[in-house]
Amino acid sequence: MKILKGLAWLLAALLVIAVGYFIYQDKESLQLNSESRSSMPGSFVETPHGVVSYQLEGPKDAEIVVLVHGFSVPGYLWEPTFQFLKEQGYQVLRFDLFGRGRSDRPDEEFGLELFSAQIKDLLVALEIKQPINLVGLSMGGPIVSRFTHQNPGLVKRLILQDPLVHQIPAAFVSPMDKPIVGEYLAGVVLIPNLVAGNQAPENELKVKGWGEKFTEQAKYKGFRRAILSSLRYFSSHRLVTEFEKLAKTDMPKMLVWGKDDKTVPFTESETLIKLMPNMRFEAIDGAGHIPSVEKPEIFNPILLSFLQEQ
Repeated sequence: MKILKGLAWLLAALLVIAVGYFIYQDKESLQLNSESRSSMPGSFVETPHGVVSYQLEGPKDAEIVVLVHGFSVPGYLWEPTFQFLKEQGYQVLRFDLFGRGRSDRPDEEFGLELFSAQIKDLLVALEIKQPINLVGLSMGGPIVSRFTHQNPGLVKRLILQDPLVHQIPAAFVSPMDKPIVGEYLAGVVLIPNLVAGNQAPENELKVKGWGEKFTEQAKYKGFRRAILSSLRYFSSHRLVTEFEKLAKTDMPKMLVWGKDDKTVPFTESETLIKLMPNMRFEAIDGAGHIPSVEKPEIFNPILLSFLQEQ
């Protein structure tokens, strides 16, 4: 009896410690609403699924380039590309995917259905009616592919940068794919590690304020839920289907990949080259997962030459 009682006390103590640690690691103390956004830079627009944070600049009569980011770092990572394209006379749109940055965290699954709808709803809300040049990075790759094969008439050219081709391996996600356990681990491991990793000093050399901006988004309620939802979604859906359907569309396409990519290996480019042999392919030496940030002096001219092709 004493042993059972002791075990009960031990389990209770461990539970208290676990809950306390979760609370300690939980930095989501703020709400995203009209009041909090009133002091934020950038623009905001209401769409059917929620408010979207965006930045649209450049000549109003110019061709439009829409930039779609990846898994966790929101639209600010496009800074080198955004400024370059503006200087070249393009109208450029970047935005934060739902659950990221300063966009809403709706009570929905954060997968392809939501993100593809977000692009279309944003174009409608901003009254953009001309076909767009669409760029997708990493997780943004299957997102823009889904949008394009569902709305081929809305896309003039498509650019994929180090796209996520296959679903995230189950071994990487487990046991975060399990209810309760996943929520706990996301709070005490996944999000703290993401924040710490993006606060690395070298990120400041890429985009000014990178770490501060990443940390800011993690303070708003719903960020952890959105990240975990996307992790579960992109590990349980066959993403290559999106590229198989994309291969049947006719607009010009380009694939750009950093040869030193450790996040989505360079060898995965072979899958897309086989599916779309007529697609332009550019491999960038010395670049990892985000060539547009790591090697803008190489990526930007490649992007510009493709946009200018007849």
